[in-house]
Amino acid sequence: MYMILHLLEEKYLDDVMMALVEAGIENTLVLSGENLSDKLTMDMPIFAGFKKSLRGHGFSKLIMGVASKAQIDFALEELHTAGVDLIGRSLAEIAVIPVDHLYRGDD
Repeated sequence: MYMILHLLEEKYLDDVMMALVEAGIENTLVLSGENLSDKLTMDMPIFAGFKKSLRGHGFSKLIMGVASKAQIDFALEELHTAGVDLIGRSLAEIAVIPVDHLYRGDD
């Protein structure tokens, strides 16, 4: 499976990365981004008046990589045990996409 984790709170980045490594999800890509609502209100002044109604966080990291459901569940449980409930507290969103085949150097 391919995991796309959208982290919405910067202060949990180190915790998330450590939990992923503990779960064996190590070959990941971490990207920084901007939320559309923040981009609209900063770059297009016509939307500035709508800032309060647009849902934005000001911080966005995408962590992507190949992971099994068991690995993702393990990482989430490790975080929960450490007091970081990513999903329950809406600190992150995780999309999991099925992968039919993964081509690697050892194939």
